[in-house]
Amino acid sequence: MKDFSGFIAVIRELIALFEGLIPVEQEKLDAAIKNRVSFVEECMHKEQAFVLQLKGLEQRRETQQKQLDMENYSFRQILDQVPDETAVILKPLFDRLSTQIQLFQSINDSARDIIEVNLHVIRSALAKQAVEKENAGEETYSASGAKKDTHDGKHFTSRSV
Repeated sequence: MKDFSGFIAVIRELIALFEGLIPVEQEKLDAAIKNRVSFVEECMHKEQAFVLQLKGLEQRRETQQKQLDMENYSFRQILDQVPDETAVILKPLFDRLSTQIQLFQSINDSARDIIEVNLHVIRSALAKQAVEKENAGEETYSASGAKKDTHDGKHFTSRSV
């Protein structure tokens, strides 16, 4: 009989990771809604640490599945292959992990949408401001910070009379 204890431990750690990541993602969403850029950035730094942990856990999960001769099996396929006493333990864990992942993805998608909308608003405001400055004869700058030459090298004093 195969020992699933290491695999079960990894699944529990994945659940715990998402339980820690979801509040960070919710905080990022809330900060994005309130246009609090520094809070969004802080959340993104926290997310990076979780992503590193997630990569490590995924590698451990893959190793455990390989040791169980279930490499590349989906969770559903694993449930079909394990003894009933192991399936009784794994099914609720798989369900919980699936729920956590779906919740995370939902919040993450919402945060990404809000951030994209905020960026669009900022770009639109900058474009409007550039047009207003150009119409007023003031110097304008591109998104990269380069000075825009709005007169293509021609100034009213450089025309021949």
